[in-house]
Amino acid sequence: MKLRTARLPVSAVILGGGQGRRMGGNKLFLSVDGTLLLERVLDRLVPSFQEVVIAVGPEDEEPLRRLLGSVSRRLSLKIAVDARPGWGPLEGLAAALRAMESEWAFVVGCDMPWIQEAVFREMWNCRREGSDVLCARIDGYLVPLHAFYRKSCLGAVGKALAAGERRLKAFYDDARITVVEEEALRPLPGYRRSFRGLNTPEELRDWVTL
Repeated sequence: MKLRTARLPVSAVILGGGQGRRMGGNKLFLSVDGTLLLERVLDRLVPSFQEVVIAVGPEDEEPLRRLLGSVSRRLSLKIAVDARPGWGPLEGLAAALRAMESEWAFVVGCDMPWIQEAVFREMWNCRREGSDVLCARIDGYLVPLHAFYRKSCLGAVGKALAAGERRLKAFYDDARITVVEEEALRPLPGYRRSFRGLNTPEELRDWVTL
């Protein structure tokens, strides 16, 4: 059952790009039987957020604009282009934080079609004053995608990039983090699927049958 509540004062950020070696191509443009993976991710995000920002490499900007067409204007979509192509998800986060209008971003991958509104709203309700990052701990590990990032992260993100880092969690030691423990999410049915991404052609095919 869908929740019918107000939009969060947050920008949704979809990290696109990447070569998708295990998948056999850029996940941003993948589809099965005419169903675009990105479209399903958008369906999960658009009703709940102020805007959606898709972070991509320069080579993907024009193909994505053509793919989305007039949909981008109707759905308040924005494309943020990496300043340094090939620098991975951390560069994508930096580009999105600079481009977005909100103070906070909810950051997911373009390969996460099972995002659940109940889960990300529960996480948002756990935020604390002064936090830069709001992320869940699943199976004892901090999960950097399906997490909230504040614009105040930009300084720490830039420092990590300058040091050659590319991983999303590379700047966590320099940020104020609020962790949502898995126990807080257990009452939500199927909460683990909300954090799941697709990594292989087999998982992509299974997705459309579930």
